[in-house]
Amino acid sequence: MAVCCSELVAYLKTVDRRILEYILSSDVAKGLEPADIKEGVLSYVQRPGKRMRPGLLLMACGSVGGEEREAMAVPAAAGVELFHTWTLVHDDVIDNDGVRRGQPTVHEAMTQKAKAAFGFDDALATEYGRDIAILTGDVQHGWSVTCFLDCALRMGADPLVILQVVKYLQSYVVPELVRGEVLDVQSGMKKGTDVSDIDEDKIIHMLRLKTGVLYEFAAMAGALIGKNTTELDDPQVQALRLFASNCGAAFQLQDDVLGVVGNEKTLGKPVGSDIREGKMTVVVCHALRHANENEKARILSVLGNRAASPDAIAQVTALLEELGGVERCRALARGYIDEALPYLDDIEESGYRRLLVQWAEFMINRES
Repeated sequence: MAVCCSELVAYLKTVDRRILEYILSSDVAKGLEPADIKEGVLSYVQRPGKRMRPGLLLMACGSVGGEEREAMAVPAAAGVELFHTWTLVHDDVIDNDGVRRGQPTVHEAMTQKAKAAFGFDDALATEYGRDIAILTGDVQHGWSVTCFLDCALRMGADPLVILQVVKYLQSYVVPELVRGEVLDVQSGMKKGTDVSDIDEDKIIHMLRLKTGVLYEFAAMAGALIGKNTTELDDPQVQALRLFASNCGAAFQLQDDVLGVVGNEKTLGKPVGSDIREGKMTVVVCHALRHANENEKARILSVLGNRAASPDAIAQVTALLEELGGVERCRALARGYIDEALPYLDDIEESGYRRLLVQWAEFMINRES
């Protein structure tokens, strides 16, 4: 991890402690039943994580409102983490992923539990695991809204500001995230068919919807609470939104790079899973555009093939790198960070602004 990000890493560790303390002490956490739902809802939250979105919310809040406003926004930071978590739980179901942060995904853990504890056969256990995961995400989504409301009910934030934040989350962020997920699913369904209509712009647009929009929201929510304003068009609110939007795109592009050349132990998930799922990433798109017919056939024969052998995945992974896909993705990610940083010119110098700069660089220097 880059030395320049050491202050950020220390800050994110405090964010992790603060939001976990808030979440686990909540009446919601104490009242979760039955046991399988409680396990599912708290599973990912209690695993080690980077806490990028809650960290961004608190840094944005502090950068325009200082330490007092930042402390007031801790429930909102917990809310954005819970919101992000339900999207992960549902995304894992959609992608058929078995591992998240080095441990079984919610649906996989519940599938195995159904076999061991209830004696279900494979089909019924799989159905049970999927159902519990869907319900887990539903609880987390609802709980996230409760967290935002606690900023007003428990921390003294202006109720109108919090209502504006929640309205934006539910009326804009949710539909945009779902739209991005649908586009991603449709892209993955192509599996070896004609991909001539896929280009970088479409892929990056999908990434903005799936990933960038929640980063945008985290920055905006923090800024609105920090400035105690309901004005979405406030210049500093918009500056932080655009900063986060570009950083979010860079984050996902780096994810795509790590999906090809990352370390599985560091990532906590199998390298090559995106290839098996048929994800049309910038890495894949660029490689296909520069491949000869034989190379294209080799890539498409494995892309979207869930039964592909480790050797076949390794061969295609090497080919994606040889054809410049990884290099292209890294260059794009760097470009988005360079585009993001000038938006901070509208934010006064402070420790929080310095953390935001480090956060931007961390987007493309991280290894997990």
